[in-house]
Amino acid sequence: MEKILFVYNPNSGKGRIAACAEEITGYFSDNGYEVDVYATKGPLDGRNKVQNCAKDYSRVVCSGGDGTLSEVISGIMESPVKVPVGFIPMGSTNDTSLGFRLPKDYMKAADICINGHPYQADVGRFNDEYFTYVASLGSLSAVSCFTPQEMKRVLGHGAYLIEGIKQLINMESYELTVSFNGKIITGDFFLGMITNSMSVGGFAGLTGPSVDLQDGLFEVALLKRPHNIAEFSREIDLMLIRNNEDREILDDAVLKFKTDKVTFSSGKAVQWVRDGENGGKHKEAVIEVCNKAITVMTGYGK
Repeated sequence: MEKILFVYNPNSGKGRIAACAEEITGYFSDNGYEVDVYATKGPLDGRNKVQNCAKDYSRVVCSGGDGTLSEVISGIMESPVKVPVGFIPMGSTNDTSLGFRLPKDYMKAADICINGHPYQADVGRFNDEYFTYVASLGSLSAVSCFTPQEMKRVLGHGAYLIEGIKQLINMESYELTVSFNGKIITGDFFLGMITNSMSVGGFAGLTGPSVDLQDGLFEVALLKRPHNIAEFSREIDLMLIRNNEDREILDDAVLKFKTDKVTFSSGKAVQWVRDGENGGKHKEAVIEVCNKAITVMTGYGK
């Protein structure tokens, strides 16, 4: 009998996963799997559990938000055995579910975890850590991880918008040296996103028209600090209105490009966020793609 490790975050999605866990595990059992259940107890607990135990299972299924999936994938990347991953999205935003074609119905997602299409997805490496779909810098990027958990539970996506407005008023920027594709560019940047996702912050299409989660390339967007409303409006134009154009932009206001590796250097430590969680402060960040590093059960063909 094949064994599943089912890891879930009891705090995700306003806590509704706790009420669904028994039904989900019962479905796995009815389909011939032996199931061990583990509820995470705090940050990085899911990663540590998977890192130590993944080798004892035929696959790992997780449920929660994007951060829960990120922890589980990080654990598998650090495990000696790279078992397949299934994901039942239960978070407030669920950016990763779009790229993996996972339904909102948790029982349909549970079925995909065992009967879906195995897909070899890229994983990002940030210095010595891993991320699944986005690494971002700047005060606006920190909104998701510094938004109070209770506010997320009560307000859901609206909580991010409230905190985002607060951060925009006191926007901080960083003097950065950015190295990529044989180029070196310096500037005063207030927002940056290094993504492997079709959705960021709940906004589909933000990353561009031709995102491929297994092509070995990141979609990168960096915004320089605007000096007035007109400059900020032009940046939004370059980032959003023209985002249906799949082309490199190296503008005075915006950098937008694809790459398999990018390095950021700064004289002072920069706040980073990885997959919506606190990524710490770093003076140097080397970010590169681990091509087709993990197998995810997806809804392709469903």
